[in-house]
Amino acid sequence: MDVASVSELFEHGLVSDPDAVVEIRESIGDPHSGPGGRSYRVCLAGGLAFEVLSERGLDIGALWCRGIPVAWRSPLRAAGPDTAAAGGWVGRFTGGMLATCGLDNIGRARDTYGQHGTHHQTRAVDVVVRRTTAPAGVVISGTVPSASVFGRQLLLHREISSTAGRTAVTVRDTIVNEGITAEPVGLLYHLNFGAPFLTPGVRVRTPAGRHVPRDDDSDWQVFPQPLDAVGEVVWEHAGFAGRSAGIVVHSPAVGMYAEVTWDAAVLPRCFQWIYPARRGWALAVEPANAPLFGPDRELPHAGAPVLAPGGRIEAGFTLVLHDGKPPR
Repeated sequence: MDVASVSELFEHGLVSDPDAVVEIRESIGDPHSGPGGRSYRVCLAGGLAFEVLSERGLDIGALWCRGIPVAWRSPLRAAGPDTAAAGGWVGRFTGGMLATCGLDNIGRARDTYGQHGTHHQTRAVDVVVRRTTAPAGVVISGTVPSASVFGRQLLLHREISSTAGRTAVTVRDTIVNEGITAEPVGLLYHLNFGAPFLTPGVRVRTPAGRHVPRDDDSDWQVFPQPLDAVGEVVWEHAGFAGRSAGIVVHSPAVGMYAEVTWDAAVLPRCFQWIYPARRGWALAVEPANAPLFGPDRELPHAGAPVLAPGGRIEAGFTLVLHDGKPPR
């Protein structure tokens, strides 16, 4: 079933209720969604099933492809009451397909900014959920502020779209500085893969020209066997040719591969988080606009670009799940 065939069901009057092919449900009380627990659950005929967490920066929680869970879920089954709780950002990190980091900080805590910033812990406003019929699909949009009374006045306008008959989801962000002062904007898309999609031997491939380890030079291309020790490895991939950037995660065990693509002019770096501990077991790929480690981290604003008053940044990515092996 492809996009055209699903859309033709509407065209020929064969669908009396759009729920038959594009089902959307609002949920309240979801422990993964943060205070209030409000989320939207989407199921598309011949496509993906996923949840959008309106109280966690309009990020994406669980994601399934043809009955196979793809997203990593952390051992924290509830988000906790507030961002000041023990453990900070990590202490409330319940996983999910997407956790957006920024806009005030990405990476470790610095100055007055906590680890990975405040976006993922901020409730979206002006959320609109819309079905489409040509093509059949869904568009969910909303705004996430990064603002303070005596400081920055940034707004991130997000649109998440996906169509029936295609196993893909696209996130488009427009970041606008509505304040009177220039402000640094750090942005990192934390895309998290877990079991059963993630198994030993999963392979990672990217056309980046440079691969720099933060911790050691262990193999970033093949996910290892599970370890009985807590530990992580982080790599930076950079040096993409032209504006097109991407990374592929191939899971032979489920006969599927994930392809993430983005604009390298906006997000020139991609980090890879490897966490092979038992009961942890996660792999993240993280397109970003600023460094997480190395000498560039010591630049002003930790290397993040600065947005002038009235300025805007267009960012985002597309995640596609394919059957079989990636082409060589």
